[in-house]
Amino acid sequence: MNVLTDVLNTLELRGWLSSRRELVTPWRYEFAASNDSMFHVLISGVAYLQVEGEDNPRRVDDGDVLLFPTGHAHSLYDHPTSPLTRLVHLDYHPQRKHHVVFHEGEGPKPLLLCGAFHFAYPHDFPLLQRLPRLIHIPGSKGRLEQEFSDLLRLMARESASQRAGVEVILRRLTEMLFIQIVRLWIDQQEEAREGWMGALHDPSVSTALGLIHQSLEYRWTVQELADAAALSRSAFSARFTELVGEPPMTYLTRWRMLKAARLLKNEVRMATIAELLGYESETAFRKAFKREMGIPPAQYRKLG
Repeated sequence: MNVLTDVLNTLELRGWLSSRRELVTPWRYEFAASNDSMFHVLISGVAYLQVEGEDNPRRVDDGDVLLFPTGHAHSLYDHPTSPLTRLVHLDYHPQRKHHVVFHEGEGPKPLLLCGAFHFAYPHDFPLLQRLPRLIHIPGSKGRLEQEFSDLLRLMARESASQRAGVEVILRRLTEMLFIQIVRLWIDQQEEAREGWMGALHDPSVSTALGLIHQSLEYRWTVQELADAAALSRSAFSARFTELVGEPPMTYLTRWRMLKAARLLKNEVRMATIAELLGYESETAFRKAFKREMGIPPAQYRKLG
């Protein structure tokens, strides 16, 4: 979890609620593939989810939460024969207020919240890319976790509010939602042996990841990480690459560059960045940054 916290903090997670919709039969929303992560919360009612590339739809029940970490295309509907209501491009757009749709008439109506998550830094970070295309938190699971249940109720209430500052509150709540979803999903993956959860659950790889994230300034070698993981150099490299998605030294360099990008954005001195990231000199850091990022750090700083 320390690694996960560091990843989310460094990549600067941002959340945004796009819409709050009361749904009236028949309805069908198709969500195009997005460069951002997408989420849906079915506050009440029943729906069906069709994920692009899958043959069979999935049932979505009252209180269920859906997260598409890599923006995979999908559709939500009340019945397979329902006509298309709208094609939605659910890209992160924090300057736009969330859309509220109420419907007149008696009786309860299904209520759906939709939104997006954005990472300020490169979205091809391997641990994020190795999340599943869909994380589905059943409502029954969410209700067992008081904090999660309270968060969903607060989002539903605030999304209907017209009070000052509601958009700021909703952004913070959606960011909390992402973390809560991942935490609950981790609890469901205790036996995971692949991808991100496999890496965090694997004693050898998680040890190496912890060392990298805790001591980024240290000039790690593959042998030192392998020794800490109690594996041979070749076995460790193969295991790390399989679960994380890239070799240990590639991951270390990539993570240093992501940290550097954030520090540059925050106007930290170049010499200080070099020291914090374990480079022997400012010149060495400048060369490494240009090699990995394609532009000199000074230019990157100016571009913001």
